[in-house]
Amino acid sequence: KGRSQVITMAKPQLKRWYSSRDSSYSTNKASIVLIGAGWWSQGWHLPHLHRNEEVTISAIVDSSPHPTSNLDPNLESMTTLATRYDCPIFHSLAELLESPIGKSMDGALVCTPHATHYAIGVELIQEAKRRYEEDEKNYKPLSVLMEKPMTTDVDEAIQLHTLLMERKEADKYNKDENDQRIGGGIGCFLVNHSANFRPQARAAHELIETGKLGDIRHVTAFFASPLSWIFDDPSNTGWNETLGSMLGNGFAWGQQSHILSWIYHVAGVENLVPSKVFCHMTKSDKTGADVSHAATVICSNGATFSLSGTSLLPGNAHSDPPVAKRIEIKIFGTKGALIYRGDDRDPSSGKLEWLRGDDEEEMGAVEVQCPDLGFEFEDLDQDGNGPASLQCFIDSCLGLDYYVGADCLTGLRSVQTIEAMYRSHVSGNCESIIDSTEES
Repeated sequence: KGRSQVITMAKPQLKRWYSSRDSSYSTNKASIVLIGAGWWSQGWHLPHLHRNEEVTISAIVDSSPHPTSNLDPNLESMTTLATRYDCPIFHSLAELLESPIGKSMDGALVCTPHATHYAIGVELIQEAKRRYEEDEKNYKPLSVLMEKPMTTDVDEAIQLHTLLMERKEADKYNKDENDQRIGGGIGCFLVNHSANFRPQARAAHELIETGKLGDIRHVTAFFASPLSWIFDDPSNTGWNETLGSMLGNGFAWGQQSHILSWIYHVAGVENLVPSKVFCHMTKSDKTGADVSHAATVICSNGATFSLSGTSLLPGNAHSDPPVAKRIEIKIFGTKGALIYRGDDRDPSSGKLEWLRGDDEEEMGAVEVQCPDLGFEFEDLDQDGNGPASLQCFIDSCLGLDYYVGADCLTGLRSVQTIEAMYRSHVSGNCESIIDSTEES
């Protein structure tokens, strides 16, 4: 009892989609366009892509000739970025899509303000549709990696999911059963929740997927980030001010989307379907942004989970040295439980534990999953080639198999839950999840 065990997942067979297509579509490098050249792009995405020998940065798109951010006063101009990364620049997505680069790129990484994600996503899906309708047999798939949250508008999230499912339906007769493409012009559509692509998340998902926990009945989750310096600063408008239909902005959209996405992916988007939400939030006196919350989520199958989060953890997640975020997730099923908690800057601070309840002789035994890795959540490392989420996106661009850690449906579930949290805080009532555009 209590012995350690590692979940061993079969290594996916690497297969190129283009093997049955015209050989001219096969390439040794993925042609990737970065849309949005702000703080995260310049500090993380561009250096990561540039170091990767399997990637060509084909273009950078930003509406500003010189992007700015209060989080980094030293951002470079578009002209400087073009020289540094040896690529052309475009000042609109429309301009890119009219160019040969836009019509031939393998993938687009979208790192723009939350409220712009939907319009950009639709344009990219339409470009993929154009390719498919132009040549159904030999089209070049377009893959998308969207920064989190997928959108901040529940109608937009539903419509993005609907558009992608239409592409899948359009191509269902042309795809091999082992083909991972969405189809209809789309390769992948992933949301950049990097924690979901970690080996620990994959092991946890497989435990639940194979029935080791039985039916999921309850989840508790806590997330604390040392980010008050962002949410208390009025100049950080993208993090704190509302746009469009948003009823609020702050910690829930900016941070809690990570933990929600992890829960929905690990537990399975079909196992936990949110139905109703009750939530109360506390706000920053300086900006009005939400800085903490407590929520109860009721799922359609009767399962419940309690969700708590705050940015009031003292310190700075991006200082030198950084102050760690604190995460604790517990998932309880009819046959066992899963516990994952720790400090995201110290792998030795925690581990992924499976508490067995499926065997009377092993009742209560704790089996550690991925014991060599400890606790890891978001991948914030600026060195190297980037997080596993980025690598999976690149694999998709190259026509290789990839792990789907956060797809459009996972993104939708997170958006639905957070939107209902804000609605509940405003109304003071338990609010139903919006699952169609007709309900909003």
